[in-house]
Amino acid sequence: MRKWAWLLLLVVLIAAASVAVILKPDQADFASWMEETYDVQCLDERCGAFHIGEGGEKVLLQSMQGGYSPGIFQMTVHEAYRNLDNPSYYLELEVAGFLGKITIKEEKVKRINKR
Repeated sequence: MRKWAWLLLLVVLIAAASVAVILKPDQADFASWMEETYDVQCLDERCGAFHIGEGGEKVLLQSMQGGYSPGIFQMTVHEAYRNLDNPSYYLELEVAGFLGKITIKEEKVKRINKR
């Protein structure tokens, strides 16, 4: 009976790990999340640069520093976006993605609207 219990536990653990790996967000999911969370238009598939609408004109923000860690079960992104012409626009955030959901760990934002 103990052998069956260990086998069942192993199958459950493998199934849970497989689900976590399959549902882990990627860079395209991060870009979609950025567009849904902030009022921005990403210009590439990983959202390394984006436009925000400010009074009829578009302001470009670009990633100045950051990193993407795909991990096995959890994605982590740390990005700092700045406008080169006007330093009063910035967004610095650290997010984690797990099981298809992206959550903000830390956020510093100025002059960028959230939806």
